[in-house]
Amino acid sequence: MELSENKLNLLERMTLKSYELQKSMVKLHSFGKTKISLLFIPHSNENIVKVEISHYSLGFLLLIAVSLFFLGISFLSYYLYTRDDHLELYSRGNTEKVFFLHHDLMGDILENAIDNLASETEDLNKVTWERSLRDTKFNEELGLLQDTPEKLEVTKKTELESNMKIFIYTVEKFASVYESLSALKPNFQNSMDYLETRESIFESMPRGRPLGPGVGLITSTFGHREDPFYVDVGEFHNGIDFASANGTPIYATAPGVVAEAFSSDGGLGMHVRINHENGFFTMYGHCSKLLVEEGDIVKRGDIIAHVGSTGKATGSHLHYEVHIGLDPPINPQEFINID
Repeated sequence: MELSENKLNLLERMTLKSYELQKSMVKLHSFGKTKISLLFIPHSNENIVKVEISHYSLGFLLLIAVSLFFLGISFLSYYLYTRDDHLELYSRGNTEKVFFLHHDLMGDILENAIDNLASETEDLNKVTWERSLRDTKFNEELGLLQDTPEKLEVTKKTELESNMKIFIYTVEKFASVYESLSALKPNFQNSMDYLETRESIFESMPRGRPLGPGVGLITSTFGHREDPFYVDVGEFHNGIDFASANGTPIYATAPGVVAEAFSSDGGLGMHVRINHENGFFTMYGHCSKLLVEEGDIVKRGDIIAHVGSTGKATGSHLHYEVHIGLDPPINPQEFINID
């Protein structure tokens, strides 16, 4: 009597299923080993080629073909979908490469400019400080990219092959240029400040003859002399006397502000004092007429008075003095000879 499946327990049902699965696997394996013959018959009906292939091999080949087909479809879809992004990325890469190569060239130009500026600054320091930059610590700190040409050639051959390396090289070059300029700037500025100070002193310094080039005869020089009014009595003469005709124009020898313009009973008589920058002041004595007043601003070459013989004077002449601050008077001859 055949037992009903409903009366079988779980183990018995699993055992029956395993037998059925084994039979199916045997049938499948038998089918897979079954070979198919493929005949290749040429038109000449000779040398017929017979190829035998099992179902296993045929299924494997079909699986590979289907996989390759779907893989190709996926790649084509991805390429068509991202094509614009790839073109934009490629274009941007080329643009950035040109950009950094341009800045690389600008870096070369800046390095050459720094070399020239360093050379000119060294010449400037020789003039202002009377010594070379090579004698100072500045030259060691500056460096001025002395080995840059050799490094540059090697870098261009070995490192400028990608945008990233170009970027790194360009940033390092501009950083080096910035450091060089930072070291060069204070030394250059110090020299410029010194020259500006010297220029200011030179511009405010009395220069030339107060009666004009070649006008007036020097009758008394700076220093000790005999008193013109008292025989055998010596005195210290604080300036230089220029003998000239009465009414000869007197010129300011430097720009400044009129500090005094009045007449005294003795001494310099009718006289003018002009204060200049950097502590200089000049005195013009024995004038016959004053053309400026206290507080007037004058330029070098302005007419301030006329030659006369007022005060303690034996004849028509100009008494001219040069002072710096409260120090004793200076020999005006040193300033007259500047021009």
